[in-house]
Amino acid sequence: MRKILIIEDEPEILTILAMALENDGEFQALTARGGREGLHVAQSERPDVILADVLMPGMDGYEVCRRVKADPELRHIPIVLLSAQAEHKAQEMTREAGACACLGKPFDPMGLSGRIKAIIDEATPA
Repeated sequence: MRKILIIEDEPEILTILAMALENDGEFQALTARGGREGLHVAQSERPDVILADVLMPGMDGYEVCRRVKADPELRHIPIVLLSAQAEHKAQEMTREAGACACLGKPFDPMGLSGRIKAIIDEATPA
């Protein structure tokens, strides 16, 4: 089972994401309600993948991504961002921050697990 760290400041969305990803039995969801808390969880739990919202108070998803990628112990972890921003801008900023993908909000909870698995498989060297 893969550990996925979900960093999201909106409790309802955090719950939906965790349930959607744990539902198929391939993910164990770890949760954090903001960027700083997410970094602490990443450092202590060493998840297999991180799913982070872009727009959060304090530390946004792009900054979380930059900090994870700057940490030699964490930089190997694939990061997927969630954004309600215009797609072109979000994709460009996603690449600059070092994330492997950016999924749009709103998202389809039923298809989320499959999309995350495909992104991880694509981002992980064979």
